[in-house]
Amino acid sequence: MAISKYLSLATLSLATHAAAQSANPGVGANPKAEGSTDEVTPTTGPNGSEDWLNQGIEDGGWNPPFLALEDVSHISLDDFYNGIGSGCKQYDQYFQSAGSKYGVDPVILAVLAMQESSCNADAGGPTPGLMQVSCENYPNGECTDSIQDNVDAGTHYLTSQLDGSDGNALKALGSYNGWFTAGSGLNGNKGLTKDYPCSSEGQSNGVPQNLDYLHQVLNGWFMGLDVYGDDNWIGSYKCDQSCDNGSLC
Repeated sequence: MAISKYLSLATLSLATHAAAQSANPGVGANPKAEGSTDEVTPTTGPNGSEDWLNQGIEDGGWNPPFLALEDVSHISLDDFYNGIGSGCKQYDQYFQSAGSKYGVDPVILAVLAMQESSCNADAGGPTPGLMQVSCENYPNGECTDSIQDNVDAGTHYLTSQLDGSDGNALKALGSYNGWFTAGSGLNGNKGLTKDYPCSSEGQSNGVPQNLDYLHQVLNGWFMGLDVYGDDNWIGSYKCDQSCDNGSLC
């Protein structure tokens, strides 16, 4: 497992324009991501366009293009901690330990914790803690109160998905939100489609998938943008994951 590279910035300069709904995180367009742009917009960003990330969702089923984890662009860990991830810094030792154990850049883990639980180690539910993963992923297959066990569990799940997808970070990250590809047995054995999350089958399988998830993670959180706050304009599907008022997700 290669350690994901990061783009170290001397200072994080985010120029956000409310009317235009865009921000420039300063990492540049990723040459390995189709539709990538210097600026983050509701539908594009440094790690590719939402159409590219969500390939197939509008028709035959999600068929993720390939992007290796080490080729994902993101701000540095220091910049993340000095910005929207300030609440995650207290857990740095756990991200560092799990990152070293599993060969994953700690900033990837810190960002996932921010996205999944807002870095709340006390977050409850069937997938508790910072990383919001099920108990079967814990070192002994059972949930514990250990923060390190929780971060290890999330990292183990991520790396197992990477191994199962031949290193495709897009497929692995999507699986963290319940995304699936053809052959899973779901959705008529097709990949995830836009009409699945709020279908009767989709709702019977838990919280609806967020169809903006990949764009928000890769072009939002990884860029130091607050998708749950001032930067909630990132994404075109506007999922509230409740299926109310005609929402797709």
